[in-house]
Amino acid sequence: MKRNVLFATLASVLVLASCNSTPSEDKNNDGEVTVGETIDSSIEQTSQATDEAIATAQSNYDKAKADLADAVAKGDKKAEESARKAVEESETALEKAKEAVKKAGDKVESGVKDAVEATKDAAKATGNAIENTTDKAGADIKKAADKTGEAIKDAAKDVENTAKKNFKESLGH
Repeated sequence: MKRNVLFATLASVLVLASCNSTPSEDKNNDGEVTVGETIDSSIEQTSQATDEAIATAQSNYDKAKADLADAVAKGDKKAEESARKAVEESETALEKAKEAVKKAGDKVESGVKDAVEATKDAAKATGNAIENTTDKAGADIKKAADKTGEAIKDAAKDVENTAKKNFKESLGH
């Protein structure tokens, strides 16, 4: 029974820690929660939950060993038998807690690696989009400059033609 309760408590702590990954505060106070801040918060929460779970399991194991030592010292065979069983169960629960912590750590590591890869992919896509936009903007600017140059040439021809016409008219009168 103790083992089941401990295991259920450990599982609950780990589930709550992994589900509640919203940072409690914006670490750099810029008003936005970044991917990095979310990852940091998840790691901190998971670490805290696993530390608490291990501490609880270790405390239960230590208490069971102390109860066994008391039972042996008193010579109470029935209490000793019960205490030995409690020691075995708490030791098993401690080992399971350690294994669960290791698995949680592996999952956090895997999640961080996935987040890093996703961030790299997003950065690359953003870089490509900026490069494409810059190339397009450069082409649009060149096109606009060419049109402006043509418009200036046309305007200069119009001015020249008007000047020639006005010059001829002034000579003709």
